[in-house]
Amino acid sequence: MGAPSMWLEIIVLVGATWAITTIVNSFYQSKTGLPRVGINPGPFFLRTWWARWKWYKRGHEDVIRKYEQSKNTNYVIQTLMGDTVVLAPKFLNELNMLPESKLSSTAALVDSVMGQYNGVDLLLQDHLTSDICRGPFMRNLPTFVPRMDQELNAVMAEQLGQSTVESPVVCIAYELFFSFIHRISSLVFVGKAYCYNSIWTSAVTALPIDVEITKFLLLPFPNFLRRFIAPLIPQRNRIFSNRAAVRDLLFPPSEKITVKEEPSVMKLLIESGKDTNSGSITARLLLLTAAAVRLCRQGQVRSVADSVTSSASHIVHGDNTRDIRSLRHARIRRALRSEVQRALAQDNGEWQLSTIKKLRRLDSFLKESQRVNQSTFLGFDRKVVSPIKLSDGKTVLPRGASIVIPGGPMSRDSTFYDNPQHFDGLRFYRPDEDDIGSTNTQQDYTGIEPGNLSWGNGRFTCPGRWYAAAMIKLIVANLLLDYDISFPPDQTERPPNVKYDTEVHPDFEQKIVLKKRRGA
Repeated sequence: MGAPSMWLEIIVLVGATWAITTIVNSFYQSKTGLPRVGINPGPFFLRTWWARWKWYKRGHEDVIRKYEQSKNTNYVIQTLMGDTVVLAPKFLNELNMLPESKLSSTAALVDSVMGQYNGVDLLLQDHLTSDICRGPFMRNLPTFVPRMDQELNAVMAEQLGQSTVESPVVCIAYELFFSFIHRISSLVFVGKAYCYNSIWTSAVTALPIDVEITKFLLLPFPNFLRRFIAPLIPQRNRIFSNRAAVRDLLFPPSEKITVKEEPSVMKLLIESGKDTNSGSITARLLLLTAAAVRLCRQGQVRSVADSVTSSASHIVHGDNTRDIRSLRHARIRRALRSEVQRALAQDNGEWQLSTIKKLRRLDSFLKESQRVNQSTFLGFDRKVVSPIKLSDGKTVLPRGASIVIPGGPMSRDSTFYDNPQHFDGLRFYRPDEDDIGSTNTQQDYTGIEPGNLSWGNGRFTCPGRWYAAAMIKLIVANLLLDYDISFPPDQTERPPNVKYDTEVHPDFEQKIVLKKRRGA
């Protein structure tokens, strides 16, 4: 009788401890007084896990239904990360006018990955990381593009070199694009001297995985306990040990930090003179590279519209409602391939930033794919830094509240797009701009038009989107030139997207067939 009694006492003790910590934690939750959509977590948030489970299973459908019923309503939902305020799109303009002292995108990012426990909170120290992306990095894109193309050719030869007209290569789309983007971004961010080093590649590959695992291991614990639990998590500790190893690789302790000769983002960071600490420079480089490869999220460091990897996979997967919607269809391949060939011919067969900007049809195709495959279902992630009263006179956003705008439903709203359920690869293409260049930046892949929250919105749109766009267009264009793309013979339709909390991903296991073109 002793053992069962002991186990009963342990269960009661654990349950009581959980209940007490949950109740205590509930007093730190922001209260808005807004109506709730979805399951209510109950008194003192004791049903939080049930509410989270229901959000995971049907939350997106609940938001879509609410949007269709009344798009001008503000309400609260329970996501995996906690209570989140969903605001009507009509408030977007006034929210964009607010300073970061009242509404912060960076603080929202840090909260979304529990960055205070894994080092991502470095981004809260200053704006240097985003300033470098918006300024020097963008200005140096013409220098980087030819180098990006050379690296892409090298990794394509390694991954796809065995593909022939008679014997195509079958590979997992997501993994293929991941390998391309990892190599290109590592070269751009740290240069050839370090981008192939195992210390660097291991750290930058593990970082997003370790951040995500750390977050979910901490999720069951109330806020006030997480600081004590975090040091016990191996993945969290690996983040910092990897960072130290990369720091010693890039900046040996015996050497003074000096400006590198080879073009790279590391060189731009050092040249800025605004960060002279080898540890924080290393952390910025790891975060930026991981963002470009996998961790990105709209508006800051987590897609560059999703991750670029996911975006590239969506483009190849296409859409099921019409067949002329993906690179798998011969007609669309021919049209886009002809455009790429013309653009390259005008630049003497060498990839330049100017070449990429000429790809107007591809711009439209990518932008439309982005519209129907939103990387995040809820956009415009912000954290309220000080209380905000909205123009309706009744909605007050308390300090600490997390807010979003329903970007997924907006992208399918006829208010913003004609016939929004229809995929039109040339929706954003303007034939009269072919010779003179775009006169409306909203038509660009990187453009922000009403209804589009993929790159973020307002003053804190994704600072790396020009680099992301250049990289994805370069990858897709090179694939078009050299390969025909299809699903395996027994598959005719793309797999459904995967919903994960507020994010939307392509099927990570989907295979594609790459067949070498004759004469390519």
